[in-house]
Amino acid sequence: MPTLRPSEGPESATPQLARFMRERVNVPFAFAMMESETNRPLRMRKAAGLMREAARRLVHWSTPPTVSPQGQQVFHAYAQSLERHIGRLELASTTRETGGIANSLERIRQTCNDCHHFFRPASQLSRDVMFDRIAVELGGAQ
Repeated sequence: MPTLRPSEGPESATPQLARFMRERVNVPFAFAMMESETNRPLRMRKAAGLMREAARRLVHWSTPPTVSPQGQQVFHAYAQSLERHIGRLELASTTRETGGIANSLERIRQTCNDCHHFFRPASQLSRDVMFDRIAVELGGAQ
């Protein structure tokens, strides 16, 4: 679990959450998307397992990017939904059910997009995304 001093609020935790999401959720999700085009269920299960562990951490994330109790409940509800869809992905990859894999990946994608829409207003560029954008503009990896 991430640990922050009590004086630090959700605003200071956002870069930590963004990094966690990018490294622990986005990377295995991208890998799972690529593997869905192949017939290698072991690799798909590995990616799903990594995402499941990340989702479990999100369900208990102590500093969601919101200050209201209602916002925290919404954040944790999205995390629980993500965890459920990842569990379905694991099951579908175990049984090699291609339709279930595709459906689970789409539901994971939609849950992520919905959460981002709720917690990342389009009018604000998050600090984390800003650093990625600067790296691209400076000729970094795309």
